Amino acid sequence: MSIEGKVKILVSDDDLTARILMKETLASDSIEVLEAENGERAIEQFEQHNPALLLLDVSMPKMNGFEVCDYIRKHKNGKHIPIIMVTGSDDIDSIHKSYAVGATDFIAKPIKWPILGERVKYILRASQAFADLVTQQQELHQLAFYDSLTGLPNRQYLMQDLKRFLAMAKRNDYQAAMLFIDLDRFKRINDTMGHSYGDKLLRKVAHRLQANLRDSDTFARVSTEQTIEAPQLSSFGGDEFTIFLSRLNDPNEAMLVAERVIRSFSTPFQLEQYEVVVTPSIGISMFPNDGEDAEMLLKNADTAMYFAKQSGRCCYKFYQDSMNSKAAARLQLEQDLRQALKSNEIVPFYQPQVCAKSGRIVGVEALVRWLPLKGGIIPPDEFIPIAEETGLINELGRLVLEQGCYQAKQWLDSGHSVRMAINVSAHQFRQHDFTQTVAQVLEQSQLPPSLLELELTESVIMSDAEENIARLVELKSLGVSLAVDDFGTGYSSLSYLKRFPIDILKIDRSFMCDVNSAPDDVAIVEAILALAESLKLGVIAEGIEYTSQIAILKSSNELLLQGYLFSRPVAAEYIGPLLSQNFTHLMAEL
Repeated sequence: MSIEGKVKILVSDDDLTARILMKETLASDSIEVLEAENGERAIEQFEQHNPALLLLDVSMPKMNGFEVCDYIRKHKNGKHIPIIMVTGSDDIDSIHKSYAVGATDFIAKPIKWPILGERVKYILRASQAFADLVTQQQELHQLAFYDSLTGLPNRQYLMQDLKRFLAMAKRNDYQAAMLFIDLDRFKRINDTMGHSYGDKLLRKVAHRLQANLRDSDTFARVSTEQTIEAPQLSSFGGDEFTIFLSRLNDPNEAMLVAERVIRSFSTPFQLEQYEVVVTPSIGISMFPNDGEDAEMLLKNADTAMYFAKQSGRCCYKFYQDSMNSKAAARLQLEQDLRQALKSNEIVPFYQPQVCAKSGRIVGVEALVRWLPLKGGIIPPDEFIPIAEETGLINELGRLVLEQGCYQAKQWLDSGHSVRMAINVSAHQFRQHDFTQTVAQVLEQSQLPPSLLELELTESVIMSDAEENIARLVELKSLGVSLAVDDFGTGYSSLSYLKRFPIDILKIDRSFMCDVNSAPDDVAIVEAILALAESLKLGVIAEGIEYTSQIAILKSSNELLLQGYLFSRPVAAEYIGPLLSQNFTHLMAEL
């Protein structure tokens, strides 16, 4: 029986006396000596115990020492094990043959036993040092070529092997495809659940993707890949993955893989007690049409993935040449936006909110505009999505908040108490220090909190209702008003709506019909008004363009009207004259 923790040495000799003497010489508290009386028994002991060193007599029955040494060197576990051959003192041919079959060293008979013990200890130390070096090299290779989170090959591994794969495809004249996968809205998992849950989700995504690959596919996570012979999931880092498909007959095969991946994500991922749904956006580039080298193929797949996200996410798009020019234009717009934020090209325009009873302007909504120094105007629907995707929305949002508060304070100082409504993006609202930011801006501008209204869309506050209630309470404690923008377009639960510390519902412009509209459209507006009245909430009806629209709006608690009927969004200097006007003549039908 072997003793746990001891180093095992195998002594193989058909001479019993020699085996006994070797065992007496080598055995110790740290070394266990195994014995074999012939070559076949030596191989059995090696395969059973995987010893750290072997001493093999050259002349043995059944299999001689040379044959045993050659067998072990070809074995998967025997490549680096030290093997000492025991030969006759004048047997030079055996010594040469020992090295030829892979022996580490030799000892000549008659054996000098004290020297044998020291020699074995030295060889064991050298073997351990070599094993440590091999382990260190393996660890360095793992760090260099594999993702530490998922254990998958990384981008460096992918790029290294893609060159070989594409050369093979070109030589054999077959098609291949690169699928670039990005998880939609993955950041919200880290933001709402924490990075530990995000990491767990990435590992589960990796396993699921790997399960959906064919044996001939090469798979990577935007830092990883697989080999053609054995599918392998890889990571580019973060929430990006790639799949390389080899030996395709036509693009439809890549399409089928993309569809299979998307279907596989329809099942929620179980993260402890939570069920999380995440979807993939996939870009596909084909070899050789969309790129003849690894970098171009990957770049174009990435570009196609971006357009998949633009198309609504949870879908795939094949690369097209026109995408590059659009992507370049978008990149230029992003760079221009960064510069615009520094050069005061981003400014708020203001649209009045008129009190239905008094006909006076009691508030304005700040609506961001981009006025390039070279002239013209860039519509918000072109740059706001870019700001959200790049994180610039936080800087842009703070700019509008600051300018809006300072402008409201100027109007207040001139004798006009005007409530300033500021839109808050999902990115801003999720910032842990957003409440402190609002408090800081109010203090710096000296604007009374009661003259600041923060507008959040229905979908934002319902994204994580329980947590958002606490955030809204924090904001409300500052003394500001809270409004639900685009009400009716999201998925509010009445039970949550009652718990939210909100003050105002904004009826989305899509619901603003007139007296000649279908009964169902009128009923929706009337239902929102009734809900607001029962919850004692104010109402702002936006999108008012005709006096006939006002007719269906019943007198409500603090009913405000906003739309082109009163004014388009304009620069601050154009609001001043409007503050003294009365729009009662437009309320005749109310």
